[in-house]
Amino acid sequence: MFLNAPAIHLENVSVVRWGHPILANVSLRVAPGGGCAILGPNGSGKSTLLAVLSGYVWPTSGTVCIGGQRYGEVELTLVRRTIGMIEPSRSPAFDERMSVRDVVATGLSGTIRMPLHEEISSESWRRVENEVRLFGLDGLEDDALSQLSTGEQMKALLARAMIGKPRLLLLDEPTAGLDMGARAVCVGALDRLLNRPRHPTVVLISHHLDELPRSVDQVVLLKHGGVFGDGSPDAMLTSERLSRLLDCRVEVFKSNGRYVASVQEM
Repeated sequence: MFLNAPAIHLENVSVVRWGHPILANVSLRVAPGGGCAILGPNGSGKSTLLAVLSGYVWPTSGTVCIGGQRYGEVELTLVRRTIGMIEPSRSPAFDERMSVRDVVATGLSGTIRMPLHEEISSESWRRVENEVRLFGLDGLEDDALSQLSTGEQMKALLARAMIGKPRLLLLDEPTAGLDMGARAVCVGALDRLLNRPRHPTVVLISHHLDELPRSVDQVVLLKHGGVFGDGSPDAMLTSERLSRLLDCRVEVFKSNGRYVASVQEM
């Protein structure tokens, strides 16, 4: 990573599949250590954008730089080691008997199983225990991941991602499918992560304003594959702007540092 380089720098990135534009001339900069939320209606290109950032979808045109390293000029596997990604809709299939401790420890190797012929050092185990504690899972270390609540499972996946010491953490709708209580647990965990002294740059895709951590400092709005807006939460999360983004009447309120939206059909 280059000193003082943006964590993310995209210039005129387009993705075209079968003649259909999925992303159209997207330019974006995210500062190191920032918290960026990406919002937009279904089909606006949000998940494709994250796939481009992680190097799993190659743009049809444009340039992608992560930490000052330009895709196409660097070894992609090395860049990917600095990126953590959580996609609940495509979550790894861990053995249902694996303990929380072991699931978090798989973040050391980026696999979904504990290494058979490699011993984990005592220092690495201390890192695992520390992440378990920081995400409020102490006391659950020996429980099977499958026995945890959905909110606790998400916290375990976040702890696993952090074990890899990512410089960039990509979250694709981390609260999708969670009930209200589990969503609150997940958002609280993200808030605490973003308040750590040396946290990674976090990019979060969401459909719901109340799921955004308070520490998010940049909001990017996507529509029809292009950037519809990019700026501070107060500038982007307005009733007028979101109504135009979603093509429906949206009333935005702010309560206790969080945004809430009420939606009506036009």
